[in-house]
Amino acid sequence: MKSNFTTCEITDSEANASTKNKSQTIIGTELVTFRNKEEMRLVGFHDYPVGIPGTDKWMIVLPGYGETKTEVLAESYFLAKNGLHTLRFDYSYHVGESDGDILHTTLERMKDDILSSIDYLHHRFSPKKIGAVASSLASRALLRAAREDHRIQLLLNLVSVVDLRKTLFAIYQEDYLQRAKNGLPVGIMDVLGFQVDADSFLRSAIANHYEDLKTTLEDMRYIDAPVVFFAAAKDAWVELDDVWQAIYAVSGKRMDLQILEDSMHELHENPAVSRKALSGIVHYATLFLLGEDRLDHITQPNLREIGFRVRKEKKRNKILHETSKEEEREFWKSYLDKYSFVVNVPDYWDLMNLVYLLLGEIRPQERILDAGCGIGNFGMFLLVKLLYAAKKQPIFPGWYQSLQYVGLDFVQEALLQARHSHDDIEKEFVQTRDLAGNGRLLIGSYFLADLEALLPFKENTFDKLCCNLVISYVRSPAETISEMVKLLKPGGRIVVTSLKPFADLSQVYRNFIKVAKNKAHLAEAQKMLSNAGRIKAKEAQGIYRFFSEEALTDFLKGAGVCEVETYRSLGNQANVAVGVKA
Repeated sequence: MKSNFTTCEITDSEANASTKNKSQTIIGTELVTFRNKEEMRLVGFHDYPVGIPGTDKWMIVLPGYGETKTEVLAESYFLAKNGLHTLRFDYSYHVGESDGDILHTTLERMKDDILSSIDYLHHRFSPKKIGAVASSLASRALLRAAREDHRIQLLLNLVSVVDLRKTLFAIYQEDYLQRAKNGLPVGIMDVLGFQVDADSFLRSAIANHYEDLKTTLEDMRYIDAPVVFFAAAKDAWVELDDVWQAIYAVSGKRMDLQILEDSMHELHENPAVSRKALSGIVHYATLFLLGEDRLDHITQPNLREIGFRVRKEKKRNKILHETSKEEEREFWKSYLDKYSFVVNVPDYWDLMNLVYLLLGEIRPQERILDAGCGIGNFGMFLLVKLLYAAKKQPIFPGWYQSLQYVGLDFVQEALLQARHSHDDIEKEFVQTRDLAGNGRLLIGSYFLADLEALLPFKENTFDKLCCNLVISYVRSPAETISEMVKLLKPGGRIVVTSLKPFADLSQVYRNFIKVAKNKAHLAEAQKMLSNAGRIKAKEAQGIYRFFSEEALTDFLKGAGVCEVETYRSLGNQANVAVGVKA
């Protein structure tokens, strides 16, 4: 349930005081709330240039589907620095602070919220001009809003989804819209990374005419405002030819297309592309709303100023959505219960293999700690590796000195599953691979413990340590890594992985369906993807944080780890850092 916590906050004086260039425009931020036509409470931020008179030129900066108002702070600050007032808000029935859960999201509801934001601005500020910028699915909702409300006088569309049917098919290789048209149930499923009531989402898209390129072209014919599309040259979800058709839907209207080279649907993947898009947004907004061409002299926000504001809003989101330890345990119990199939995904197998290789040569009698082992996937991977090696070399040196693997997690049910899986694999190899009588290669031990609490081991106990896709989910990652490093012997190796910021887990799914053997595998993979959507939702709420290579490097070096190197894995969606305890 979302909190009703509200506060009014004006200029971020701490950040502004640190800005060295006092002549630079200072940005103020005010918390605002308003209602949509369903009387749902919408929460947003009004960013504005302090000391510049007038509130008559506005840009509505719309979060993408599955994003909160904080994710579009950079766009908002760029616009405010250049003289525009901006409004960014969380949609209802979405992630973020506004009323409703994303389970019940639809494009029609997103469109209605956009119209409600325009009503709010006119009621409170009486603006002369309003423009809007949106991305991906939110852009599709914006196009419909502009068709219905001509008070929107400029539309800027980043990697806009112009053919919903084609985009969904590109991701899932199934025409779910046709399935819904045929009256067949879909249920709860992943839609672009988030779990939603697909029956409601798809049927609403059909009933309200959002489903394909034809409906987009029809909307374009009724839009009077200038429209600009920023299209990614390598977008796997949106075909460039479809965007061209949208541009030329009606001849004689003011429309532009900016092609972002070397970019995919997620613009954050490439900082250079992201900066180019931000500059383009400011250029068109100031040109059409202020009547000024600032392309060659765009004022950029101070990065420290943006970073301060992002941290402040993330902290706020975390407070709003704070969960108890018991609620977290129940969440992960449910999550891990549907996680077994992940070992069949090639990209995940590649990630575990990379962790295995980075830990270095496995020697007899070494002790390995798997911190946050879950259902024991890495332990099973390690065991299978050793057993196959033993099969190839029957006289395996040091078998009598077994490798000791320790799995640590705070979900008891997951540990029981890990223990059973470990025993089953070992038993199968002993019975079918003629390995009986040679001793045990790996002795597995499993401990119920919380990484955020005192760990039940002495310092300098382990030779190797891995923490795979876990560090994003603890409250104090730097502190947790420091405590884990204490458990390593000097010279011991540690590998830490995290999903990268703005990870596109549907890419992993798309890679899998290319090699899937049957429909049952596809169904299991779809469940896994939907499960991952629950993680993405918590990231959007500020509860979980995914880390860049630089952040992982800083964590390890801060804990006394040297020789740090970073890699990418999991279909390019995860960052991996490795180092040696000094």
